[in-house]
Amino acid sequence: MQRRQTWKYLIAIFAAFWIIFAVFLLLGDIPFYIISIALSTVLALSALIVALAWAYQNNM
Repeated sequence: MQRRQTWKYLIAIFAAFWIIFAVFLLLGDIPFYIISIALSTVLALSALIVALAWAYQNNM
């Protein structure tokens, strides 16, 4: 039996979080450059966590 690949679930979870976070920021009347910085930071950290989960499961 194969182990479940957690990084696939993390991609879906972070994508949903990113979209919800973006909607709240846009509805909150926040300046665009702050929205850009916040979303870029969340995207970069999410990608890092997914990459680490992938590397862990593939014994890298």
